[in-house]
Amino acid sequence: MTVIARFEVIPVHDGSLSEDIAQAINALDDFDISYELTATDTVIEADDVDEVFGAVQAAHKAVEGNRVISSVEIDEQRDREQHVEDRIESVASVLGREPKGE
Repeated sequence: MTVIARFEVIPVHDGSLSEDIAQAINALDDFDISYELTATDTVIEADDVDEVFGAVQAAHKAVEGNRVISSVEIDEQRDREQHVEDRIESVASVLGREPKGE
């Protein structure tokens, strides 16, 4: 089984969020997951849903401040393996090209 999730941690304050997001990303390194930061969220891949929940909780708690909002979306495929790269390659094969624009 593989779990793919996307989550975002949103510190609520004025100014740059980069330092806060960096704290959240650093917290993920303590978990047996792979992840990729995007411009709007972070995508996680793990073998177990508990690992995903633990990683997201750690990222949320790593952000200092008076108010932090986090959201998470989890896709747990219980009957087969799934990987982020497989999903992207599947769309690319239908498109006949990489799914990127310029």
